[in-house]
Amino acid sequence: GNLSSRTTAALPMSAQRPPRWNAAAGVWEGDRAASGDSEVPDPLFIFGYGSLVYKADFPAEESFPGTVQGWTRLFAQRSMDHRGTPSAPGLVVTLLSDSDCEALEIKSPTLSPSRCCGMCYRVAAADAASVLDALDFREKGGYSRSVVEVTPLAGGSPVRALLYTATPSNPNFYLPRDVHAVAVIISSARGPSGSNLEYLQKLAAWLVSVGEHDAHVEGILAVLDSHYSIN
Repeated sequence: GNLSSRTTAALPMSAQRPPRWNAAAGVWEGDRAASGDSEVPDPLFIFGYGSLVYKADFPAEESFPGTVQGWTRLFAQRSMDHRGTPSAPGLVVTLLSDSDCEALEIKSPTLSPSRCCGMCYRVAAADAASVLDALDFREKGGYSRSVVEVTPLAGGSPVRALLYTATPSNPNFYLPRDVHAVAVIISSARGPSGSNLEYLQKLAAWLVSVGEHDAHVEGILAVLDSHYSIN
């Protein structure tokens, strides 16, 4: 569906309210649910690393695969409103900065910077405000905004893009102990946007299509394939 139309229906026309956490539903509520860095790149580029790589529900004048340095993609965010429910949350990806990974002791400071491939979209100036409102509502399950530098896979100059990430401090952050624990959740979770397994498979297929390897994604798929007969 169209994000803008969903947002218009869901958000009241009252004065701006600060987001508040609805623990029962597992989402932030408020007129601009996602929060964080107030800076917005101009022109507006948006970097997607999860479902946005294969499905963008907003108008874009240009799109291209690109990479960001210093960020790692992990299935570490409970989804109660897209790929799961409050009673049986799914797991979707977030990007963690290298500093967050070091603080969580899942990355050594001596290693070279992490790298993540995703899809970068350029939004027309006339659409920027409505797209931001729609994404702020869509990513209401505990996401914050940051600005990152994206290097096109095909080469060329980097662009500054808006990034929605779920940081370890948000209430839905959950880092399973290993890929087997992730696979257990993904194998059965389902929400309004579809099954958690479909989300993983579409992300994996997109990575293959652009010639990128993601050891975390591939590891989860391997466990599901061998233990849950997903194919």
